[in-house]
Amino acid sequence: MTTDQDKIINELINKGLDGDMDSVNQHPDRMVRAKAKAMIIKIQKGKAERPSMLGISSSSGDQPSKPVGLKDQEKPEPKLEPSFNEKLEKLIDQLFPGSLLDSNGGEYFNLKPGNWLDIAKWLKSDPALFFDSLQCQMGIDVGDGMLESRYNFHSMKHDHYLEVRINVPVSEPKIPSVESVWRIADWFERETYDMLGIEFTGHRNLRRILLPDDWEGWPLRKDYEVQETYHGIVVPKMKEGWE
Repeated sequence: MTTDQDKIINELINKGLDGDMDSVNQHPDRMVRAKAKAMIIKIQKGKAERPSMLGISSSSGDQPSKPVGLKDQEKPEPKLEPSFNEKLEKLIDQLFPGSLLDSNGGEYFNLKPGNWLDIAKWLKSDPALFFDSLQCQMGIDVGDGMLESRYNFHSMKHDHYLEVRINVPVSEPKIPSVESVWRIADWFERETYDMLGIEFTGHRNLRRILLPDDWEGWPLRKDYEVQETYHGIVVPKMKEGWE
């Protein structure tokens, strides 16, 4: 059986690995602090696995906790299978209540933007999931006053895939940035911002990447109208027949 102390230690380990060492250093139990710090060092040196945020199995002494989650229930298939998505859907509902809007039968997950950064960290850091590769992020004007950001993930360790979609209104197009989780999201999010005006909050350098900083409007929105001139230069219109 997992003890309450084991759970506290694993929680501190995950916080420390995510950069929150203050929580580790400020814990009142010196023994808990020491064990958490020792495990953090082992994990950083590659001598132990990071404990799962889904739960932990029984452990003793300095032995690393074995993650309990998708991997313990069923070995991941070479491709993302519906059974995997069904389990992942339940876990998201349990860990981040109210965040999941729709899973479209397991084809993709439509999430609310509020908890997106926390979910993203979990998707990458949990050993049973380990979505270490953000293969693509793109934006779409889906109409009816809504914009959509899509993310395609792959776990190179487990070889499973995931698509996440997040919709926001054009009146308040804000989604938490995941650039701090997957560095490749830096330019992905900047291009989506440049073309559609979705503001990725928390991005360290959110600015246009293709167009000049003072360009007017968002070219891939359905209501976009090309400005007449740019600093006195006539802006070419779309040629007839190109629509």
